[in-house]
Amino acid sequence: MEPDTLRSRPLCVVDIRLDDDAPLALGKSPFRNRRVSYIAGGEVEGERLRGEVLPGGGDWSELGPGPDGAALTLIDVRSIWKTHDGAMIYVTYGGRLVIPADVLPAFRDPAQVEGLSEDSYYFRIQPVFETADDRYGWLNATVAVGVGKRTAAGVRYRIFSLE
Repeated sequence: MEPDTLRSRPLCVVDIRLDDDAPLALGKSPFRNRRVSYIAGGEVEGERLRGEVLPGGGDWSELGPGPDGAALTLIDVRSIWKTHDGAMIYVTYGGRLVIPADVLPAFRDPAQVEGLSEDSYYFRIQPVFETADDRYGWLNATVAVGVGKRTAAGVRYRIFSLE
């Protein structure tokens, strides 16, 4: 492998359902413009990692103005995943979501969002995994990235480990 190239390997696809009352807009404080979305549950599917996303985590995102009127979001998620064989994994991730102004109305509407192409907005994350279960200890040393897609029920991420 060339030193200036990255290789990745599919890790999993995660579907996260958000609470129906989300997001809670806290508004603009002197420090930031924060919104909170709570995780209602979800599924993890992949060759090396599968199970469920437990309810109770959330996204403490910050909103800001993006280029050309786009909505810019700094993502800050904390969640617990339980594998099909009982391992508990603490998963945190930051990332960026940039939604062009002309895409924003459809992105916010659950009836229209499924028809949006992932190419119409930018949604990237950097998950960090932490587990005490030796069977999944390799996750503690894994660097991962993900591509997000808004769904009617929440979000879907395709996550890749960097080799």
